[in-house]
Amino acid sequence: MWPSIRRFRDWLINERWSLILMRSQARRMHCSYEKAGLTLPHLPIPWNAEAVLVEAILRLPPDCRDKNEFQLRLPGCAPIVPESMRKIEATGRAHDPTVGRFRLHFRLPTPDRTTMAELHWQEHRLGQVELPILTEADFLANLQLQTPTVFVRLGEQCVAAQAFVSTQCRGLYAGAHLRSTTHLAPLADLGLHVEFHSGTTLVEDVNVPLCATQLTAKEAMVIATPRRYPRKIGVWRMVWKLGERVLHTQEVRVISLKSFHESLRISDTRFVVQQGERLELHRQAPNLEMADRVGPAFVLSSNQPGMAALCDLCIHALVPGAIASPVLLNREQLVTDGPTLFAPGTLSASDLEQITGFELRLKDRVLTTVSLHPVPRATLNSEGGFKPAPTFAWSSIADDELSERLMRLIGG
Repeated sequence: MWPSIRRFRDWLINERWSLILMRSQARRMHCSYEKAGLTLPHLPIPWNAEAVLVEAILRLPPDCRDKNEFQLRLPGCAPIVPESMRKIEATGRAHDPTVGRFRLHFRLPTPDRTTMAELHWQEHRLGQVELPILTEADFLANLQLQTPTVFVRLGEQCVAAQAFVSTQCRGLYAGAHLRSTTHLAPLADLGLHVEFHSGTTLVEDVNVPLCATQLTAKEAMVIATPRRYPRKIGVWRMVWKLGERVLHTQEVRVISLKSFHESLRISDTRFVVQQGERLELHRQAPNLEMADRVGPAFVLSSNQPGMAALCDLCIHALVPGAIASPVLLNREQLVTDGPTLFAPGTLSASDLEQITGFELRLKDRVLTTVSLHPVPRATLNSEGGFKPAPTFAWSSIADDELSERLMRLIGG
C-alpha cells in the first residue's frame, strides 16, 4: 500500500508543479491580426481583419507537450486548439529568456466586439489576453483627410494651383495627407478613390491604393492622377471618397490664356547691381560709374486666386533714336498669385551708356518701364514758368517718388 501512496503523491506533486509552472509563464501572451496579406502586431484589431493571431510562450514539462491539450476559449465560441506548437531554439543572443520554451499559435476569426481570450490546459485556466476590437464607426470618426491639394504640371514643373491655363496643363494630380489615431490597415479594402468631374460630368474615377508601409503607419501621403486632364475652360471638381462616403471636395478653375494675361500685375521694380562679387537690389537707378554690372528686376503676380501659369516675358532696351527697341532677353517664367521676382541677368556698365532704360513686354503689350536715369527736376522761373525736362521714361519708381514728394509738400 505504501508504494501506491508514494506514486500517487509523486503524480500529484508533478501535476501541481507543472500547472504552477505553466501558469507563471502564461503571462507571455500576445495578439496580432492579419490584413491585406500582412501580419500586424498593432492594436486595436480592426473589425475587417482577416484573422486574429494569439501567441503564448510557455515552459512546458515533458509530460505536457501535447498541443491538443491546450485550448483558447472565447465567450460564445467553441474552444480553439493551437495551429502549431514549436520549441524556441537558441538564436545566439546572450541571456535570451525564451530559449527552451514553447510557442503556441492560435488563429481565430475576428470577434465582433472587444473580448477576453483565455488559455486553458486540459480544464485548468493558465492565463488570458484582451482582444480589443476597433469598430468601423470609430475608425471613420478618427480618420482625417488633411491639406488636400491640386497640382498641375506646367512644362517640367509641378505646381500647386487653384487655377491654371487650359492650353498649358500637361498633367493633373490630386494629393492629400491621411491621418488616423490608429493604423491605416482597415483602408485596404474600404475603396479609397477620387472622382474627377468636369462641371456635372464624371470624367474619371481613380482608385488610391496604399502600400504595405502606409498600411502599417498612422499617416500617409496619397495622390491620384487621371489619364485625361482639363482642356476646356470651366471648373473641375475632385471628390475624395471612401466607398460611398465623401471625405472632401475641392475645385480648380481652368481659364483662358487671355484671361491670365489680363490678370498680370507689376507690383514693383528694382535694379540688380553687381560690384565685384557682391550683388544688391537698388530701388533707384544706380550710378553706373560705381557698378560693374547692372540689370533690371521686376516683381509681378496674377490677381487670380491660386493662379499658376507660364508667361513668355521679353525685355527690351530703350535706346534713343533707335527704330526698334533691341531685345535683350526672351524667357518663359512661372507666375503665381504670389510675388514673383523676374531678374533675367545683368549687363556690363559700359554696355549701358547708350541705354536709357528697360521695358518689360508681354508680346506687344508693355507691362512696365524702368529708367536708368534719375527723375529730372523741373526748373521754375520768377514768372511761374518752367524749363521743360528732358525726355524721361516714366516708371513705377518715378511714380512712387512723385507721390512721396507730393505727400511731403502737402504735409509741409
